Amino acid sequence: MATLYHQEKDLIPWYVTGGTALICALVLIVMAALGPLGTGDIQYRTSQSGEWQIMGQDLTDLFLIAPLLLIGGALQLMRRDSAKYFLVLTPITLAYTGLSVGVGQEWTSYPGNAENYFWIFLALIVGGLVLLVGTLPQFTDHETPAFSKRGLRLFVALTALALLFFIKMWLGQITEVIGSGDLADGSYSDASNAFWIIRYLDLGVCVPLGFLALFMLMSRPAKAYGMVLLFFGFLITMAVTVNTMAIVQVLNGDPAVAAMGAGLAIFPVLLILMSIGLFYLVRHKIYGGGEMGTKS
Repeated sequence: MATLYHQEKDLIPWYVTGGTALICALVLIVMAALGPLGTGDIQYRTSQSGEWQIMGQDLTDLFLIAPLLLIGGALQLMRRDSAKYFLVLTPITLAYTGLSVGVGQEWTSYPGNAENYFWIFLALIVGGLVLLVGTLPQFTDHETPAFSKRGLRLFVALTALALLFFIKMWLGQITEVIGSGDLADGSYSDASNAFWIIRYLDLGVCVPLGFLALFMLMSRPAKAYGMVLLFFGFLITMAVTVNTMAIVQVLNGDPAVAAMGAGLAIFPVLLILMSIGLFYLVRHKIYGGGEMGTKS
């Protein structure tokens, strides 16, 4: 039986949240259709490696982010309580995509026309903010499942270790750039603006969100359940995106991804760990039942 939808929890009307989700899904589909994966009408001002990464981004948008938005948006317009479990996975990812792709162009180094499509990137940023405010307040304390302390501690420890390796990889590249002025494969010179945009967003947003999610999962899962879902949703979609980018780069023989070596293994590990974490968070909805709190 479907859970009743409680309108009093909304800060934004349900039809605005649902409509925004559908619009964002359409924008992502249009961006992929007009980009290098589709017609090529959007000519990004970036290197060949950057273009392959955008193709990986578009694939993730088409087969993961847009379906989440379409399902969540449709359920929201049907006033189903389950809509929030789909929509909460997307807000930060939408804003991150709009910023990284919209701002992370090499504006004076390559020809292109990405600025003509600024409305796409702006729509993703604004849409992400609307979905954030519209979805997060819908979660209540009693929806938090029970957690095993022992399993939770092991999961937190492994995920924290993977995040630390992620930090080490990015800081290693930053140190190399500061010391020699470039990376060994020359990718920094090819796309220095994108390099810094991604490092600032990852080290300033992704990693802190990861540690915040782990901290709240251990300390206050009932009070921060929706926030933890938001963080894990972002980290999972980010991990899927990076892995898809790497696959596209490997298939095209991109030396930039080859230079990362064993560092590439971090992203599949992060994806597995975050997926396990998300399953723990929503398993009570899959199997039914579940109680609030933490068990020993």
